[in-house]
Amino acid sequence: MSNTNLMSYNTFTFKTEAQMLLHIRLWEEKGRQLFLKLKEKGCTRFCYNQIWNKKGTYKTSTLFEYNSPQAYKDCQKAIDDFRKKIMKELEAINPVIESSRNIILQDYF
Repeated sequence: MSNTNLMSYNTFTFKTEAQMLLHIRLWEEKGRQLFLKLKEKGCTRFCYNQIWNKKGTYKTSTLFEYNSPQAYKDCQKAIDDFRKKIMKELEAINPVIESSRNIILQDYF
């Protein structure tokens, strides 16, 4: 079993491909920085994805894995700070964000 206890998953939906590409560029520039901060607080994995199986839609997603409920709580402050720093860019991109939180029940690998 991995060191992961909890996951959070966010889906970002954009009206245009250009908005999605700006979002991708934003994460390419700043994602590693954020993960390094979160890793210190118990985030065990960060994954940024482009959803490609829905023709005519423009979507990306983020996956964060945490080693404990406390790590999840500790990481939320850093994520909120990150979001505040990039709020101008996010407002211009205007994604629709769907969030889910998961507890791992079975994990085969």
